[in-house]
Amino acid sequence: MRPAAGSYFMFSFLFYLTLTCAQSIGLLMSAALPSLQLALVITPVLVIFLFIVGGFYIPFTNMPAWISWVKWFSFATYGYCGLLVTEYEGRDIPCADEVTLQIGDAEMCPLPGDEVLNSLGITGLLSKVWFNALMLIVRQIFCRLTAYNLLRCSR
Repeated sequence: MRPAAGSYFMFSFLFYLTLTCAQSIGLLMSAALPSLQLALVITPVLVIFLFIVGGFYIPFTNMPAWISWVKWFSFATYGYCGLLVTEYEGRDIPCADEVTLQIGDAEMCPLPGDEVLNSLGITGLLSKVWFNALMLIVRQIFCRLTAYNLLRCSR
């Protein structure tokens, strides 16, 4: 990880936002679904799906076009991209003497961090740390307000 204090605090901030956004989704699901059993069946399936389309398991560059649009609805996309941009943007990653790194057909050493982000499909708005943080905050506020309204209406 980057040894700078600013990088550490940004990483911690984005990590906190990602966790609280996931918590907000859990709160929303518990308020929206009529029974605990149904919530325990549907919520894990939804969250795992959001992780899969969020770039954790399948890089955006390898994701089929017919499902890649769903990444914009996944909180995991913004947390994952924000954390990776914080770590790799503008950084050269040194190599050990016995290691050669390859992205595509080109061997690179030191490996440019921006090339790592491009190879994972983290480009455009997703390559902006503050955009990712803002999207996590917006999703969190939306989930919590919706859960609040559902609870008020269920009296």
